[in-house]
Amino acid sequence: MAVIPARGGSTRLIDKNIHLLGGKPLIRWTVEAILKSECFDTVVISTDSDKIYDTVSDLNVERHVRPSQDATEKATALSAMINLMKEYKRHDIFSYFLPTCPFVTSEEIKKGVELLSDDLDSVVSMTEYSECVQLACQMKEDSVLPFFDNLTSGLTNSKFIKKYYHPTGAFYISWWDKLLVNKNFFVGDVKGVMMPKERFIDINDIWDFDLAKNYLKKTKQTY
Repeated sequence: MAVIPARGGSTRLIDKNIHLLGGKPLIRWTVEAILKSECFDTVVISTDSDKIYDTVSDLNVERHVRPSQDATEKATALSAMINLMKEYKRHDIFSYFLPTCPFVTSEEIKKGVELLSDDLDSVVSMTEYSECVQLACQMKEDSVLPFFDNLTSGLTNSKFIKKYYHPTGAFYISWWDKLLVNKNFFVGDVKGVMMPKERFIDINDIWDFDLAKNYLKKTKQTY
């Protein structure tokens, strides 16, 4: 089972899930990649918005009407997904995909599903941090507080810098039963599928959207 949670009340970019990117609504990029992967027998759009669902209703998907308590700004996608699972019959695999990551490919989705062996708990999409994590600081009013010791030790040369990675949000895949127990995709034995950082774009505001449009223009790809 694959679920795409798409809340209608986005604030930073109004109606971002249906903004046109490369001539089609943003959410449609993710849905088409999932269907092209042919990994799931059930693909669900979980949304409180008729407008969002109408942009993909011609595809082989079904709608879950997202409850109001799971459609607020404070509601997390994870909690909404766990609640959704209680409304559906059991599947072998549960996965969810953020509609704001349009450049995930069907091949990456297939790789994620194939990687989910019996001894694993989950597989998630990952990418390398583009910024140097060891130079991160916290700010307390105007005071600078280095988070790592690289700055205070003068270890800022590239040979002292480790690579760090983070989830892209493109997909989270888990065994149904294990997820109901763990209630998290990062508990237990978890593996990652790498996405190249130049293709990782998580659209939350107009600047991200412009970045995605520029990426399409530069690569001239439509996936």
